[in-house]
Amino acid sequence: MKKKLGAVVGLYPTPVTVVGTVINERINWINVAHVGVIGMDSIMLSINKIHYSNQGIIDNGTVSVNLVTEEMIVAADYVGMKTGKNTDKSEVFEVFYGELDNAPMIKQSPLCMECRVTDIYDSGTHNNFILKVVNTYVSEDKLSDTGKIDFEKVQPVLFEMPNMQYLSTGKKVGKCWSDGKKYEK
Repeated sequence: MKKKLGAVVGLYPTPVTVVGTVINERINWINVAHVGVIGMDSIMLSINKIHYSNQGIIDNGTVSVNLVTEEMIVAADYVGMKTGKNTDKSEVFEVFYGELDNAPMIKQSPLCMECRVTDIYDSGTHNNFILKVVNTYVSEDKLSDTGKIDFEKVQPVLFEMPNMQYLSTGKKVGKCWSDGKKYEK
């Protein structure tokens, strides 16, 4: 038996990210777990309009998206709990920059993306930022032997909304475009 829950979004868990922008010449961070993939070169951040960071993303047209690890949970949760309107969060993380201005990235994060805003979809309560990934930076020890991102090594933290908790990622359980070959009717 299945229980009908109504219009509940059931696509959790999603990766936890800390998004970096600059507002009034000061770095601001926000924890964002409403993220999605759009094609092979673009992503989406869905951020409630009440958040201070939205204005920096809109004004600059650039932003960073940084994956969170277990070691970063306390700081990542903190930047999601405090508003940049009242709290200076600029020194919570060590920073580096890539090619884009106003897209500060987190040195402690194993995977950082600097992105350019290509569109903003308004869904009433949220700004849904459509971002083109300009560059991705990965800690060398998080790469496979072939130089690709190894998410078993990255171990990004996941956000699970129904129970409001962070989850760790697990081990590989299958091989894409391969395991299906074993299917028999």
